[in-house]
Amino acid sequence: RRRTCRCPLKQPPPARSMASVARCVGAAGMLSAALGQQVGPLGPEGHLHMAIEQCTTAGGCVTEDTQIVMDMNWRWLHNTDAYNNCLTDSWDPELCPDPETCAKKCALEGVAAEKYTSDYLATAIDKGIKLEFPKAPRVYMLDTEDKYKLFKLKNKEFTFDVDLSTLPCGMNAALYFVEMPEDGGKNELNPAGAKYGTGYCDAQCPHMKFIGGKANMLGWKKHSALTPELEEVMVGPEGKFGYCCAEMDILEANTAAGAYTAHPCKLEEPKVCHGKEECGDKDAGYTGVCDKDGCGFSSYRMGDEKFWGPGEDFTVDTSKPMTIVTQFITSDNTDAGDLVEIRRLYIQGGKLIKNSKAKALKHGGDSLTDSLCNDANKVFNATSNGFDKLGGLKAMGESLGRGMSMSMSIWDDDMGRMLWLDGEKGTIAEEMKDPGIQRGPCAFEYGNDTDMQAAAIEKGSIYATFTNVRYGDLDTTYDAKTPEAQAKFEVMTDNAGATAAAEGSLRRHAPEAGSKVPRLLAAASGALATTLVVGALVVLRRRGRAFAPLGAELVPSTDSSLE
Repeated sequence: RRRTCRCPLKQPPPARSMASVARCVGAAGMLSAALGQQVGPLGPEGHLHMAIEQCTTAGGCVTEDTQIVMDMNWRWLHNTDAYNNCLTDSWDPELCPDPETCAKKCALEGVAAEKYTSDYLATAIDKGIKLEFPKAPRVYMLDTEDKYKLFKLKNKEFTFDVDLSTLPCGMNAALYFVEMPEDGGKNELNPAGAKYGTGYCDAQCPHMKFIGGKANMLGWKKHSALTPELEEVMVGPEGKFGYCCAEMDILEANTAAGAYTAHPCKLEEPKVCHGKEECGDKDAGYTGVCDKDGCGFSSYRMGDEKFWGPGEDFTVDTSKPMTIVTQFITSDNTDAGDLVEIRRLYIQGGKLIKNSKAKALKHGGDSLTDSLCNDANKVFNATSNGFDKLGGLKAMGESLGRGMSMSMSIWDDDMGRMLWLDGEKGTIAEEMKDPGIQRGPCAFEYGNDTDMQAAAIEKGSIYATFTNVRYGDLDTTYDAKTPEAQAKFEVMTDNAGATAAAEGSLRRHAPEAGSKVPRLLAAASGALATTLVVGALVVLRRRGRAFAPLGAELVPSTDSSLE
């Protein structure tokens, strides 16, 4: 996946521009003057505050106060004693004759908390953040003012609420984890550190402008890339080094399509890469040290086209807010065990929804496992299997065990049009009938930046909100019943059938309700109707009547847990 992200112009106040940033290869001419490592003298750095909760089986949920910081790429970079840009179309030869001198002479400016909103459209809301296209930066969560919060999620779960109801085809609301340094790579050349959003890496091995405190200016040039029409264009420029680390995408989505994806690396810490063999180049046959493709679960691609989408016709209605639960299951149900499964649950309208089934795969499945990933690799006719080669879920779990930092963003992809996420096909040469080609229902021709700007005008605003983050022990971060428990109550999914069953059962086994039955059921359907049946069962049990006459189609007569 190639991604373009947004950065400010070469001097404040920030305005919309495009740049080659993390996880992306920028389009030709897309340059920015961001990316410094020294601390600028013009103003203090401010952060947004965001309350989250840590939950345990024994102690319930406890509130934690975290801070939100924007990535360094959205900040103004200039020389430390004046206002000259360090990077325009090229590195300034006086300020940046070499990587170390450049890092010493270039300063990264702070951004006051109120300007996060006024200048960058990143707004603190109740227990969360709102990111608005096109200016919103990529942001990270801090545990303290100068250290990223590390989430250790093996044998744990992560839950959050998201509203992506305004995001059309071509947009991406992303919440994910990367194994970047806790202090942002702070050192003598980089005194800014995590407080200023430095140190980013991911499984795409992005060619960041500064890596390890040094300017990534050696080998600075443009390079070729293919568009979805398979036309060769020049993109960049960028330096010759990449910065690689493991990545766990909890959500990448818009209203039309969504996915969660594991990207393991054969690494124990972030690595500076050089060349195709280390950084990876799939077209040239090199996997690299990280799995760029990853193993992901996209309901549409896996064969369920009605699971995710806007409106009541879809199982998960993306026109409304939702809660997303991701569970990281280990081999022995301890934090020390190997990661063997990544499960996904949704909650919407008070109802817990299990993930869709992988109908397109021979052996099915509804969660990420090594077997599902290998099955998908074969069925979708992949040319390589980096996920398996680089350690699969075990390697992903090792990164989760060490601790990963959280990132949130909203972005578009001018060159690739986000077709890898939601498109009917990814390139002009692909056949839609082939397994795995369709990632979503979005038109191949749609999704560039001009389309997104027009959509923003039409909608009035394109934004995503991320709220109510909770993490901790399994089944502690959400209130809805597990699917197994819910199945005991919601035995019938047909509304009319459920209502009729409830009415019949009440009339037969609670005749004293008499004429009240129609009124009781007047507004009942689905789960509510069945709940009334369960309510009647409780009454009947208290009166010493048997469950058996109600029939196995409603509840097992031997189930003693209902009361």
